[in-house]
Amino acid sequence: MRRKLFMPHLIVRKNELHSTNSFAMELMKTNNSSAGTVVLALNQTKGRGQHTNVWESESGKNLTISIILMPDFLPIDQQFKISMLISLGVADYLKYYLPNVSIKWPNDIYVGNKKIAGILIEHSIMGATLNHSICGIGLNINQENFYSDAPNPISLKLLTNQEYDIEVELGKLLVCIETRYYQLVDGKTNLLEENYLQSLYWINETHQFKDDNGLFIGEIAGISALGQLRILVGDQERIYNFKEVSFLF
Repeated sequence: MRRKLFMPHLIVRKNELHSTNSFAMELMKTNNSSAGTVVLALNQTKGRGQHTNVWESESGKNLTISIILMPDFLPIDQQFKISMLISLGVADYLKYYLPNVSIKWPNDIYVGNKKIAGILIEHSIMGATLNHSICGIGLNINQENFYSDAPNPISLKLLTNQEYDIEVELGKLLVCIETRYYQLVDGKTNLLEENYLQSLYWINETHQFKDDNGLFIGEIAGISALGQLRILVGDQERIYNFKEVSFLF
């Protein structure tokens, strides 16, 4: 019988941290961690988003966690699979409660046109494969007021008018992520890719975007083998890395 990835004794709970990802990195440096380690902070004072972005989270209201994975079987050029499985796991969890859940490339989680979760994944490489991946997740659960300049935040409570037990929801979320992780371990990459595309925000829809050359109208066609975004503009396909294209609402 396959062992569980996430075990109670591997959950590190902290009342306050600057960043769960940074703390998880320190655990890796001191060899005080193993695959499936979860760092949970009730209050994250300097939560990091992609690049210089900051993740706002009211103390004790949300899930701010980092997960340590050790996918040393995964070649470097397939590292986007980690992003896929984490974002699908979060989306799977939310679909228990909500309709219209999608993944905004590369790994923001949306409900309708509102952002309910952000993901920051940081890899360490050894040779031709990944050594470890630190997967930070900020998931809005009970927060009702947002004060940052983020344009479109939402929470589970605002959408359902219910209060949730953070520990209970953590357990449910980890079950969903573990299921997706073992799909990757078992080589079910086609299933992960298919489900990711099915959940992709704006896929096969015509919308306005912006890149370094200005505004344009295009249609998201999917992702490349490396996880880049593919957008059709007329009969031409454009390929974008992260931060090279903006979605305009």
